[in-house]
Amino acid sequence: MFLIQPYRFFFLFAAVITAQMQVDTDPKEIVVTENQRNVSLLCRVGRPIQFCTFTLPESSQQVVLNPTQPGKDGMSYFGAGFQAGACGVTIDRITTAHNGQHKCSLFDSDRSNEGFINVVVAVAPEQPQIQLEKPTSASAFEVNSEMVVHCISRYGNPAASMYWFLDDEPIYEGVSQPEYHEENNQGYSVYVTLRRHILASDSGKRLICRAKHVAYPDEMSETSLQIVVNYAPQALPETTVHGLTLGRTVDVTVAIQANPAPHVLWVVDGMSIEQGQEHDRYAARVPERLDNGAYNVTLTIAGLTLEDLSKRYQLQASNQVGVQDYTILLSSLDAEVDESGGVGVGGIIGIVLAALIVLVAIALIIMARATGRWCFRVPPATGDLNPDSEAHITPHSHEDLHDEKLQQQNPAAHYESEDPRTQLGGGGDAGSEQKNGKHENGKQQTTGGGKKQENGKTNDSKTNTPV
Repeated sequence: MFLIQPYRFFFLFAAVITAQMQVDTDPKEIVVTENQRNVSLLCRVGRPIQFCTFTLPESSQQVVLNPTQPGKDGMSYFGAGFQAGACGVTIDRITTAHNGQHKCSLFDSDRSNEGFINVVVAVAPEQPQIQLEKPTSASAFEVNSEMVVHCISRYGNPAASMYWFLDDEPIYEGVSQPEYHEENNQGYSVYVTLRRHILASDSGKRLICRAKHVAYPDEMSETSLQIVVNYAPQALPETTVHGLTLGRTVDVTVAIQANPAPHVLWVVDGMSIEQGQEHDRYAARVPERLDNGAYNVTLTIAGLTLEDLSKRYQLQASNQVGVQDYTILLSSLDAEVDESGGVGVGGIIGIVLAALIVLVAIALIIMARATGRWCFRVPPATGDLNPDSEAHITPHSHEDLHDEKLQQQNPAAHYESEDPRTQLGGGGDAGSEQKNGKHENGKQQTTGGGKKQENGKTNDSKTNTPV
């Protein structure tokens, strides 16, 4: 008896473990919307089962499911069959009654296994609301004051996700962690707080609280607050208006940030001009509001002169919050070109003319080189000289070459033979006629036999004609 008792406890313990076998669920949790169609839930075990049931939330009613039988009450079997250990259900249309925990029970011959799937039927929360804590009125904010504002989304299931924006720019700094509250089976409410110091640039922008929820038609809903900030005209550094044209009517315009609208006064060399007034060539316009909340302040000058460029223009802008002074300088287009190292219209014309002259000179040089004119003329070869050539060279005759050889062999004899006194005939007249070794225009005279040769012919063969 003592030995049997431990075995009984062992079998009982094993039976309990077997009955509590792990059930796999897919999914473990799902978020759906009301009227969503054909939502499937599945439970599985590692062995075949004989039948299974699903129990709806907050209800003791069990729905028996079988793959061979049609469904009822909008619920039908889903899965790979009992032999695969699968027990699932397809819900035809989701209602609020399906919100909560669904229990699946899978049975075999001697045990049951249970699993749970959480179904969240999403309910769209109300449109988010903005509540001001500080200041208590949104009529106008002061620059650098602190704004404390809450955004609330109520009665959503699950709770909505909340975001802050300034126009289209998301806000992260100063945003608190969301606070969730359950609303007596009516879903959840969520609160998000924003703390922010007001800037002048915030004026005219929208503060947006945006709630994101799966049950919203576009999964998004928002509410906004228009921010109005009262502030004095904002300071600017000394401003230079560029690109003005001398001799023309020009507008000197400066953009000023202010709220409410500023009242302006121009002072030109001690001359005061109120907005909407004219004096001499100057006219002060009424400030023009821009889309971003700034104002264009304009002074019109008729016939801009160089003297106008040397003046300093003082501008005073004021509103109910404060006063601000500005200094404006003017710069013409011509002056900007000169200061930048450029040239005026006259300089440009000079550059163009110089370029044309250079191009013409290059063209003339190329033409002269191609036609052989001027310094590019090439002298003809020596053998091609004509009688009109300035450099005409008479070729040496055969006798000249022979005489040069004799001179090289005996220079003394050559010079001695040139003395008229040594020539045949001995007379001075004969010597002056012969002049041995003298060449003239290709003709040679010789002393042999007292005869002269001319163009290769002797005097004996030449007919003399008396004069």
